[in-house]
Amino acid sequence: MTNLIPLPDDREHGDDGHGGGGAVSVLATERAAFEAARAARARQDAAEAAEAERIEERYRAQIAAAVGIAAAAAGRAAGWVEGLAARAGSRRLAEYAAAVSACGRDLDPEDDEEGGVDENLAFVLSGLVLVHETGLTTGEGLALAAVGAIALAMPRTITVDNDPVGQLPELAHHLDQAVAAGRAADVAPHAAGPASHRS
Repeated sequence: MTNLIPLPDDREHGDDGHGGGGAVSVLATERAAFEAARAARARQDAAEAAEAERIEERYRAQIAAAVGIAAAAAGRAAGWVEGLAARAGSRRLAEYAAAVSACGRDLDPEDDEEGGVDENLAFVLSGLVLVHETGLTTGEGLALAAVGAIALAMPRTITVDNDPVGQLPELAHHLDQAVAAGRAADVAPHAAGPASHRS
């Protein structure tokens, strides 16, 4: 008697044309979901990058505006000091005026070490110049000292506090106030000589 050996059922191996197709369908679905997630992530990354760029551009514009305000105020203060230098024929005051102007004109928000301003200006604006200037009223001398201190504070908004946007306009306002006080103090008759200026 011949024994018949049963042949394997193809359906157990997914070869009936249905099982394999199902696996391919699952893989296709998973791949589509993966691609969709990756595309969504790419769109999100692009949106975040664009927003970060907009924020950076806005901040750069704010810094530029703040630096412009500071430079203008420093220029006005320097103009006042130049007037004093011309009146007194003082080279020291002329250098003081140039240093005040530089503290606003040369500001560089990208310079974390000096703020774009030569650190040697600190010596020029230290107030020692006032010791040698006898042709100033007391009020003018005080205003000059304030102008120098405020001008020196401008680059420090970058190197120390890192808040030029918030602080430079405020310092510019104080600089204008110091100059106004100095102009108001110019009341003594200069022709009377240095002694009257110290009264």
